[in-house]
Amino acid sequence: MIGDGKYLIAGIWSIVMVLAGIYLFVVPPTYKVDSLLRVDKNKGFLNDPLRGEPRDADDSSNPRAQREGEILRSRSVLSKTVDDLDLPVEAAPHYFPFVGEAIARRRDVTQGPASPWLGLEQYAWGGESIKLAKLAVPDDYLGESLTLIALGEGRYRILGPEQEVLGDGRVGVAEDMSAAGGRSLSLLVSELKARPGTYFDIKRNAQLSTVEALDKALTVEETAKDTDIITVELKGRDPGLASRIINDIVNTYVRKTITWESAEAKQKLSFLEQQLPVIKERLARAEEVLNTFRQAHQAVDLSVENGVLLKQIADLEIQASQLRQRREKFAAEHPRVVTLNAQIGQVDQVLSGLNARVKGLPRIQKEMLGLSRDVKVNSQLYVSLLNSVQEQRVAAAGTIGNVRIVDYAVVPEEPSWPKPILVLAIAAVLGLLSGLAAVFLRQTLRRSVGNPFEIENHLGLPVYAMVPHSKQQNRLARLSRSTTLKQPAVLADLHPDDISVESLRSLRTMLYTALADASNNVLLICSPTAGSGKSFISMNLAAVLASAGKRVLLVDADLRNGRLHEWLALPSYRGLSDLAGDLTSPGEVVSRTRITGIDFIAKGRTVSHPSELLMASTVEAAFSNFERHYDHIIIDSPPVLGVPDAAIIGRLAGAAIMVIKEEIHTLREIELSVKRLQQAGVNPRGFLVNDIRRRGRHYPYYEYAYSPY
Repeated sequence: MIGDGKYLIAGIWSIVMVLAGIYLFVVPPTYKVDSLLRVDKNKGFLNDPLRGEPRDADDSSNPRAQREGEILRSRSVLSKTVDDLDLPVEAAPHYFPFVGEAIARRRDVTQGPASPWLGLEQYAWGGESIKLAKLAVPDDYLGESLTLIALGEGRYRILGPEQEVLGDGRVGVAEDMSAAGGRSLSLLVSELKARPGTYFDIKRNAQLSTVEALDKALTVEETAKDTDIITVELKGRDPGLASRIINDIVNTYVRKTITWESAEAKQKLSFLEQQLPVIKERLARAEEVLNTFRQAHQAVDLSVENGVLLKQIADLEIQASQLRQRREKFAAEHPRVVTLNAQIGQVDQVLSGLNARVKGLPRIQKEMLGLSRDVKVNSQLYVSLLNSVQEQRVAAAGTIGNVRIVDYAVVPEEPSWPKPILVLAIAAVLGLLSGLAAVFLRQTLRRSVGNPFEIENHLGLPVYAMVPHSKQQNRLARLSRSTTLKQPAVLADLHPDDISVESLRSLRTMLYTALADASNNVLLICSPTAGSGKSFISMNLAAVLASAGKRVLLVDADLRNGRLHEWLALPSYRGLSDLAGDLTSPGEVVSRTRITGIDFIAKGRTVSHPSELLMASTVEAAFSNFERHYDHIIIDSPPVLGVPDAAIIGRLAGAAIMVIKEEIHTLREIELSVKRLQQAGVNPRGFLVNDIRRRGRHYPYYEYAYSPY
């Protein structure tokens, strides 16, 4: 099956490869630029005064890299880049549709603007450039394409969306133009290189739509999970502009991050400075109360054992305070709350035991211990708060942020797409697969007969022979179409050793036996539809019979489209139609051919009603006379399903052979043709399968009698 479809596969493969070549020629190159950022999740510019560790160091539920990526793509960052690079303004040459830009890309810019193709001066064909330093348009012109026409000598003309003239200007001069309705338009063209008459498309988009377009084109992702390394990627046709966009985005993002962190540091510092006097006052009151108690009870110091107990209680109370403050940073359902609650419970349990020991002390010592604990706790809080204030002052003065630019974007030397080798490889595989799919689909949907066994099993009539495809016949057919033949172009006469002729010799041997009981020696060669090769079979079968010493009369009964006279290099002005119309005698319509043993009756003059002529009694009488003078009469008839002519002329034949072309006719067509002949009294004896292209297919039963190859 694949061998049968090799030309279809080759054709589809070639088409796909051609399309791939067109794609490589037309598609503009796309460049990819990227920058690398590092997010330091362990760096904290706001240290917790009660914890002494960076914030969010234990918060893994919300990855910092993911959050930072969303901030980087925010409108506040992208809009700054859009403004910095004036991205809403677009200006480009006006190219010829589909191929104009591809042609222009292959023009060396150093050669200057190219000459117009086919006189199409309004299109850019390579070497043109334009730069707009400014373009301000009315609100209803946002997103609308305007046309700039180069006039030469640094002058240009601006056309509105409806091709209305808005005004003229000069390169390097700021111009203000009036649009319809009193609206103003201003622009500054800083560079314009083009032939006079070249069109350029200029446009200013809305700010928000430009930001949204940039957001869609931008790719921000973490290089690998939990690495906190972010890749910022952008693809575009202009590698220089793409790299500038990426670098501006990351710089803006880093600056904004530092600004945000510095502002938060200052806010935290303000809060700590407000708390510092409160803690200091609490410490002073605690010390005053302790001193008053000592003077009243002549108490000097705690014992060593009570001093240790005091330190333990103070440390645990500070630890419990820190844990509770950490817990307040999370929602109640946060997983960290469960851990913190367990830690607070453990600290409270130890504190309860120590407080129980304090209750067992004498009253004076117990009160002394409590007052000393207040002084110690407040003293540690005050010292910690002082340290935090100093740290926040340093952080507010020199915040560097938690994001580092590892790699800036650079201008790439080669485009990222298309890659010719990859595209051609994909096209080759896709073309091959498409060709195979087409062959399998054709085989699945095909209803035509490809195996002679199907004909024999379905209709009960034998297949007498299978005629292979002949390359020599192809050359003869081309010769007949290109020149007027002066000699017969019959394959059996010119190339008697051709394999197709050998198969007809096998048919000749079978016909002697198969037609032995026929009522006469007239053989009808017919086919269901045109294009089956019945004329080829009729002509060459006649030549094969004549080579065996038989006298053969070949009759072209296709009064509509008969062409046998062309192959035999004979005229057709006197023939069967003239005989049927009683315009001439049987002897006058018979022509001798240059092939020994073959006489010929051409189709004759063209008539409007061939079917009525073929029913004339003169035709039947003439054939009765011919039967006595020839060993075989071969009639080349019109298609059976096309017109009734085959059934009419077939009544004069003792037998009929139907020519079937391989994989062209369906079983329904063949069956209907046989029934139509039988209903007209014609006796179809069997079939001949023509134009067999073996291509690896093997029918073991139907072998050729002889092959010289």
